[in-house]
Amino acid sequence: MSHLMKPHHHGHRILRTLHDARERVARPSWPRNLVLLLLAGVVPAAAQTTAKDVEVAARAVAFLASKPSGVQATAIVYAPDNAESKADADAIAKILAGGVTATKVTLGTPKMVAVTDLGSLAGIPVVFIARGLSSRHAAIASAAATQKALTVTSDLDCVRSGNCVVGIQAQPSVQILISKQASQATGQSFSSAFLMMAKEM
Repeated sequence: MSHLMKPHHHGHRILRTLHDARERVARPSWPRNLVLLLLAGVVPAAAQTTAKDVEVAARAVAFLASKPSGVQATAIVYAPDNAESKADADAIAKILAGGVTATKVTLGTPKMVAVTDLGSLAGIPVVFIARGLSSRHAAIASAAATQKALTVTSDLDCVRSGNCVVGIQAQPSVQILISKQASQATGQSFSSAFLMMAKEM
């Protein structure tokens, strides 16, 4: 109960944590070849989910209003036959292999779930959505709503479309998006301290 009586202090702690994360991220460099690509209208492919993205995701779980603690089962939804999706899923799995901890929450070693087998998400509270699944976002959202699972992704379009709950990109600066629609559908809500650092849509 005493923990709940100190939201102000808690808010300052997350502010400092995310501020430090921003400060540690190096400023983007602009090598000549990249500038030439941009001037030519060629945009490099989106980067894979990073360790920093997953660390921020763990903090998001820690700030759920339900106040989870201990090891949380996780899954990664991906398309085995999609190179972008599989590469991103493998990157996330490697990061989570030893567990990722934030305050009292640890995201455990993930279960790999093919997008064609969403029924396998039963009983898993935290689900990472790999990149490259835009055509399946609606189906994933429906499965997550059924299982009341928190969906997390570095593909911000999944959040913008209302199909993923939390979107995180920690580089070049921390961005946290939260879909009100997906949050309501999956029964997820966050502490006000965390919402201060996120953009709801």
